[in-house]
Amino acid sequence: MEIFNSDGLRIALGLISALVLFLYAIDNLSKELQELAVDKFRTRIAKIVKNTYLGTLFGAVSSAVIQSSSAVTMVTVILVNTGIMSFRNSLGIIFGSNVGTTVTSQLALIDSTLLASILIILGFVLGVSGRKAKLLSKPIFFLGFILFSLSLLSSAIEPIKTNPYLIEFFSQLSNPIIAYVISALVTSVIHSSSITSGIIVILAKANLIPIGVSIPMILGANLGSSITTLATSLNLNLHAKRVGFANFFFNLFGSLLFMLFLAPFTYVVKIFSYDIAGQTALAHFLFNVLNTVIFLTLLKPFEKFIVKIVKGNEEEILFRTKYLKKNGKGKIKAKERIKDIKKEITYSIENTIKIYQLAISTFYNPSDLNKMNIHKLETLNDYLDDEITQAILYLSKLRLGPKNAYSTVTLIKVSNTIEQIGDLGLDFSKVFNRMHELGIPYREVDIERLTDIHNRLIDLFRDIERNILNTNGKNLANIKMKEEEIYNMVKEDFDTHVDRLQKQDDYDGNIFVDAISIIELSVSKVRDIRKLLQKQLLANKR
Repeated sequence: MEIFNSDGLRIALGLISALVLFLYAIDNLSKELQELAVDKFRTRIAKIVKNTYLGTLFGAVSSAVIQSSSAVTMVTVILVNTGIMSFRNSLGIIFGSNVGTTVTSQLALIDSTLLASILIILGFVLGVSGRKAKLLSKPIFFLGFILFSLSLLSSAIEPIKTNPYLIEFFSQLSNPIIAYVISALVTSVIHSSSITSGIIVILAKANLIPIGVSIPMILGANLGSSITTLATSLNLNLHAKRVGFANFFFNLFGSLLFMLFLAPFTYVVKIFSYDIAGQTALAHFLFNVLNTVIFLTLLKPFEKFIVKIVKGNEEEILFRTKYLKKNGKGKIKAKERIKDIKKEITYSIENTIKIYQLAISTFYNPSDLNKMNIHKLETLNDYLDDEITQAILYLSKLRLGPKNAYSTVTLIKVSNTIEQIGDLGLDFSKVFNRMHELGIPYREVDIERLTDIHNRLIDLFRDIERNILNTNGKNLANIKMKEEEIYNMVKEDFDTHVDRLQKQDDYDGNIFVDAISIIELSVSKVRDIRKLLQKQLLANKR
């Protein structure tokens, strides 16, 4: 067929395939590097970003390596949503992430064919080498792939840069505002300003667009990269939403400011570079650096602006200990350290109570946000248990008296048991999620009876919480009585369930039974804690 002999079709296929390779390489490099960072990434990043300037540097380096500010900001939104990082600490990463993406536009300036070949071969060789070397093989391979695809894309554009139809198309972008908007929309679709900016530099290098178009397109690409993050954050908690809006307004205000001063900015860029491609890449770099500096200077008012725009009173639950400092290390007496550990355990119980309260509310509100908050609190409890365990282990290395030594053993068991109760709370919520998934009617569950038992369990949690700080024999006896009351209620409901199964053909009741079974297991865990506290009390009297 003659169509396959057409030079135009051959060139078009070459251009499209080069673009596809570029998109594929960027996406895979991003994924590979994110996987390398999974294990210790969360805890380390939380420490780094406490300093805004270090957070900005981290954001710049991360996006330079991953080659996607969208990926970095998306991870940041998730970390804030899960409580690893606070909204305030996220701002530095947001500001710095755009600076790192300027690397792609700089790479597009160079003839990287030789370097690309070396990296691709090196990545392949490492892939068939030892296990440790294999970890780096794919990132190196895909970095070479990016350079190769950029070179291929540049070569594909070369034969068509004099095409009258193409020239006519790009002449329609002579209006800076149209160029800005189109670039923002395209970037929002492909989710990467790195990709857009790299293509813009290549187009400028082929003299297909003038500097008056390329700079607005660079500015629009920065705005477009924030739209996806904003859309994703809308389904997350309040503080994650604020990160999404902060990223959007950071790019919106910055790009509009430079659009307002486009003429003098273009004049400055032309002083330092003589060709359009170089000027475009330099403009990309200068814009992101200057915009970051401006917003770092205005950090506090910008934070207040975002809080005012995205209103809400939702508590920001962070993966941090509330009372333990540096795992209890430092010049503190053993008695004071034990007191802090007990306070941290009570904080864990407070989180456990929130898990159960959210779980029972899932009966009426099975929203994704509700599920997310339950998982977040349960994971926070796991984290607190680890921190409490580490603090107790450190304390056990000191020279302790018999009472304090026995107390450390009790506290570590109590903390582990509370963590297990939190897991049961998560299971409790899953019962109601299953009810909604199966379409079981509300009337099939005696929610009033279940709420009554649930509230008694919460009351039991609070009694245990008070006795961890000040253990009292009389109070422990009252807790035992409350345990028995709940056990009796659960037994009655089990008997009623069996009776209805025998008499009513249309009765199911499994959801209700599953729910009270989990409550029964939770009471058993409380009983274990109560017995541990009783033993501790007896040991202290000896």
